Amino acid sequence: MSSSEDEKDTRRIEQNSTKYDNSYGNMLERTHFTPENIPLSEIISQLTKAQRERLISGYDLKKLARIFEDADTMDTVDSFLKHGMNVSETSRVLYMHRNTLIYRLNKIQSVTGLDVRAFDSAVTFEILRILYELK
Repeated sequence: MSSSEDEKDTRRIEQNSTKYDNSYGNMLERTHFTPENIPLSEIISQLTKAQRERLISGYDLKKLARIFEDADTMDTVDSFLKHGMNVSETSRVLYMHRNTLIYRLNKIQSVTGLDVRAFDSAVTFEILRILYELK
C-alpha cells in the first residue's frame, strides 16, 4: 500500500470515528452510562407518554398485570433471564424441578402470548414490564 493510500485510510477512519463520537451527542457528559451499559429502563423512561402508550397499546394490560404482580412468577422470569434463558441452570438455582420451570414458562406464554424462551419475546416481555411499572 502506498503512503497516499495510507493517508486516505487514516483520514477515513478519523472521519468515521468523529461521526461515531457525535452520534451519541453529549450522552457521556449527561449520564453516567456508557454506550455499552445503558439499562433498558433508562431508554424507555426517556420516551414520551404517548410513545409509551403506543408501545403497550396492542397488549391486554389486565392479563399482563396478572403476571407482573405475581411475585413468584416474576422471580422465576428474572432468574430465567439472569441465567441466559437456560432452563437447566435456572431450575438448579431456584431449586426447582425442570418440568416445574417449564410449566411456569408455558403459563406465562398462555396468559401473555409471549414465550420468554425466545429472545425477541423475552425482550418484548421486559419492555412491557418496564412500561407497566412506569404507568
